[in-house]
Amino acid sequence: MEQLEYRILNEEKNYPALYHFKAIPKDEVMVRFLADYLVKDGVVYEKTSNAIEAPLYLIYVKLTQDEKPLLKSPPSKVSLGYIALEIREFSEYASEYPIITNLEFDSLSDLALLAQCNYFMLGNEEWEKTSFEVDEDRQRYVLYAIRVSK
Repeated sequence: MEQLEYRILNEEKNYPALYHFKAIPKDEVMVRFLADYLVKDGVVYEKTSNAIEAPLYLIYVKLTQDEKPLLKSPPSKVSLGYIALEIREFSEYASEYPIITNLEFDSLSDLALLAQCNYFMLGNEEWEKTSFEVDEDRQRYVLYAIRVSK
């Protein structure tokens, strides 16, 4: 198990710790390193960078100015051992992002493969990833994408 800490990007305050995980699986650290956003306690944070200060893994974040957390939704199947991923259609000036599909994974490494893709296919449509987030409030991961082809 690894140690992970989220820190606020504020040099004047010496990068204060925001959240600390004392025992987190390494594959979850890898997925969190991939995420552009963290949603926790009703707040959306944007990742600015990540680092390793052995034995500590660090993710530096800042408060977002224009992003709001998604509303609570029914519990995911996380408690059943599945890893839940929502794929949502991104639009620059939208107030809501419709769900394209929900996927379930057996492993974080399978999720990480999709989260690293710039492009992916759903059915006969090509999509381009715009961002990836960890939504702790809703116990799921969320990938935002724009349609490339119809």
